[in-house]
Amino acid sequence: MSIGAQRVMTLRTKKSNRTSGLDSPGASRQTQRITMPHNSVFILGPETNMQWLHGVRADKRPLQQKTEEERCFGGERISLTFRQIGTFIDANNKKIWGQGAREKTKRSAGSVRAGDNEEMEAMVIAFGKENHQSEFDWEAQYGKGFDVINLVTSEKPKLILCQDKVANLRVQLSLLEKKISYDVEEKREQGDKTEELPRHQSKAWSHGLSNIEKPILKDSGADDCETEGDLAILFYLEKCSPYETEEASKAKGQNFSRAAQSNELLFGWQNLPYQGQGSRSRSSASTDRPTSSHGMAVADLERDLNMWEGYAKEGGQFITGEEWTLIDCAFWPVLNEVLHHWTGFKVQRYPELSAYHERVLGRESVQKLLEEED
Repeated sequence: MSIGAQRVMTLRTKKSNRTSGLDSPGASRQTQRITMPHNSVFILGPETNMQWLHGVRADKRPLQQKTEEERCFGGERISLTFRQIGTFIDANNKKIWGQGAREKTKRSAGSVRAGDNEEMEAMVIAFGKENHQSEFDWEAQYGKGFDVINLVTSEKPKLILCQDKVANLRVQLSLLEKKISYDVEEKREQGDKTEELPRHQSKAWSHGLSNIEKPILKDSGADDCETEGDLAILFYLEKCSPYETEEASKAKGQNFSRAAQSNELLFGWQNLPYQGQGSRSRSSASTDRPTSSHGMAVADLERDLNMWEGYAKEGGQFITGEEWTLIDCAFWPVLNEVLHHWTGFKVQRYPELSAYHERVLGRESVQKLLEEED
């Protein structure tokens, strides 16, 4: 809709227009000009949009060369464009879903991928193809969807990995599940001899929601903040980009307690004399409080696993129900470590945890991380 001074809508066939027979060498492109007076409406149908480019160019002619209609309203014009919207974002610009997004329903809405320069570039390329190809394949170019909402490139969050594989996996899993693009940087060694300390040497132990070996997330967004520690990062990400499913809302009251319980399971595992095969993840947290005797350590680990077996039995597809939550990010990496490296973990004894582990193993985020690890 054009309101105010009169302008001209210019239509021009695209370079690859083949329906008009103008694609031969040396052939000129067709042009049509349509006058848009005050209170006029121009309706652009899908076939015309496919074959023609359209736009209103700035009128830079001297005032005396313009008609009365072009000079009215002080030469000013307002253009209102009405489109059928098929892609949606939430009120906080955090979640995106619909025809043009990766996730098509509100229930499965993904996170807006701020700073994903690769996806922005792919979207720009798709726009360019649509503007120049009269036989544009919409499904091939736009079908998978894009979760970026602007073309302003920004620096991705930077994840600095530590020596603890479980801590790293927790954070990377959360970032991928929330569809947050990030860059990885290995933590530089600065004369840290922690790994050379005797296993049972006692130091002051930092109990609670942090491990001694700590990944660091540097977020270059509006807050420009730096968060240190795997579980601290999980809670930071949950604050900035929360899981907005019904299960996640119900689980919020359990996030802190079960995150702490997952750390207790991690300590119990690291407190156990190593009996598994291959490379076992070892955080310096294993030297941070006095260890128990072998028998007590096994009993503590079995007690904790029995508790989580009960949680898995009460839940559904995931540890708190049918939807993925922060607790899965905190717990599954620990379970994965124990299951692969402790000879005492038997499917017959922990059937619910074993089934849960297999279900999560099939998730796209987990598959990607395991492939990168290999």
